Amino acid sequence: MHKIQQLIREVNRTHSGLGPMIAINILGAKAKKAVLNIAPAGCGKSIAQKTVTYFLKEKSKAFTSLTLAGMFRLKDEFKEYDGYVAIDDLGAEKSLWSRLSTITTLANLVYTHNIRKVTQMGEVTIENFLGSVSLNIQPVLLNSLVQSDEWVSVVRDKVLRYYHLIRPAKPKSYPPQIKLEWGEDISSIQLPPYKGKLWYQLISIGLTQWSYARINEHIPDLLKACASLDGRKTVNRTDYKLLIKLLQPLQLERYLINTYGFEQGRVFDNNLYCILVELSSFKLLTLNQICEDYKVSPQTSERLIETVKDWAWIKANSPKKVMPTDKATQMLKLCGVNQKW
Repeated sequence: MHKIQQLIREVNRTHSGLGPMIAINILGAKAKKAVLNIAPAGCGKSIAQKTVTYFLKEKSKAFTSLTLAGMFRLKDEFKEYDGYVAIDDLGAEKSLWSRLSTITTLANLVYTHNIRKVTQMGEVTIENFLGSVSLNIQPVLLNSLVQSDEWVSVVRDKVLRYYHLIRPAKPKSYPPQIKLEWGEDISSIQLPPYKGKLWYQLISIGLTQWSYARINEHIPDLLKACASLDGRKTVNRTDYKLLIKLLQPLQLERYLINTYGFEQGRVFDNNLYCILVELSSFKLLTLNQICEDYKVSPQTSERLIETVKDWAWIKANSPKKVMPTDKATQMLKLCGVNQKW
């Protein structure tokens, strides 16, 4: 069994459904990527991030905000830094500008490894940043992000957006304990040629978020990270199969963002995402459960479900139940909901 798959199983025993999100963040840290974790409040984003920071120990730094101006004070710490930077809650930012600045600054730093910019405080120069970044955001804040110019110019191609769909029925206040060898640097891992059925499955998933040019950078790095964390110096079929399963939730973005122009005019469907989280989390979803989770009245819940009638409908018995349509069932299966680990 792949060691990452074993880690997911161990986490899911105590923190049901949280294993894949922890795994994708560890994988992103190993592959030196920027990962944006998206989920409603109470779905485990903070616990997942704390698990990774505890696992990496001195190789991690946690912040509530990190704008370009803030980088001025940290430029010496981040020079030739190869660790993990965690931003727990972008909702703590007081302004849209601050949220956008945090995401774009860190995404660019991870991708280009350098910053050189003159600000009112002086010149900010960071060289040879070789670290990774993880950011948490609630979907209610994602709409303003996808509508910004920075979404197209920076975020869309340089950040892995992971859509977590599981709300824990019995949330835990403590992070799970994990054991995993960090392995070799991915630069020493050998990658097979870019061909084959499994490779093109990964390409198909990646195209829902990134351009083809960027896929040829992200996917090989993630494959090599899989092999390294499994204690090998060569990528094999188990790495491809594992990565396909881990990246399946990325495909959800295709259904959640409605676009009205090639590079402008985007809207994130937060109501649909909230309903899909509930449908994924509960086998028998009642209207009362949705009211409790989102603190709204039954009348409001019914009205909002009516706006996504292609995906969900209300079964009028007692208590009222919310049911997925065939379209929703197929899409959630495509995105890896209830897959076996």
